[in-house]
Amino acid sequence: MASEARVYNVTRRYYIKHQKAVLGVKNCAFAWVKYGLTVRSLTLAESIAARQAQVTTPDPLPFAELPNCIFRWPGHEGELHRERMQAVAANQFAAMSV
Repeated sequence: MASEARVYNVTRRYYIKHQKAVLGVKNCAFAWVKYGLTVRSLTLAESIAARQAQVTTPDPLPFAELPNCIFRWPGHEGELHRERMQAVAANQFAAMSV
């Protein structure tokens, strides 16, 4: 849904942008009555309960691990030094050609 779409807050009787409503639901300030159309403001007790429920349910990290991907450190310090020196030489060559 577009962020410019307006959502009606039935508790306070005003319209807000859809993106603000989504942010309010994530922050446990609003609850959807009809998704994308209306929200309602949560009471303090409901907000606290929603926040506790949000904290107890862990969300998976999107890129925490890549399956079958293994990071291997470079073999020797000499290889790193050689790669750095090649990068410096390439930058110097590029600077001379300009």
